Amino acid sequence: MERLYIEQTSRSPEIDFSDGKLRIWGTFVPENPAEFYLPLHDWIEEYSANSAAETVVDFGVRYTRGYWMPYIQKLLQELIFLNKEQHKVIINWHYAPNTISVKAGEHLSRKLNYAFNFLEVEEI
Repeated sequence: MERLYIEQTSRSPEIDFSDGKLRIWGTFVPENPAEFYLPLHDWIEEYSANSAAETVVDFGVRYTRGYWMPYIQKLLQELIFLNKEQHKVIINWHYAPNTISVKAGEHLSRKLNYAFNFLEVEEI
């Protein structure tokens, strides 16, 4: 599986997807969320056909706007589906102290009915 790497900008997160390891890290306010999301969806779709036995997702949100949350939710739903297909999926939700990002992760974890690991970090 070919690696997907998208460099972080002031408006969009770093994306680093490789076999069994997915990292989404930074600020989530891209100008066109649907356009930004498409290559992520395509990669996950291809990955799901021949995924690793275990997939670890490291998700670090510095800032996002509400309109982007459905795209994050859909991305996580696609990954959680792998778990139902006998593949282990671990979602690590990293958050900095005193930020709203932990609340967003807790909300998504409840909404998706899937346990996330919440890990406090100094900075995202």
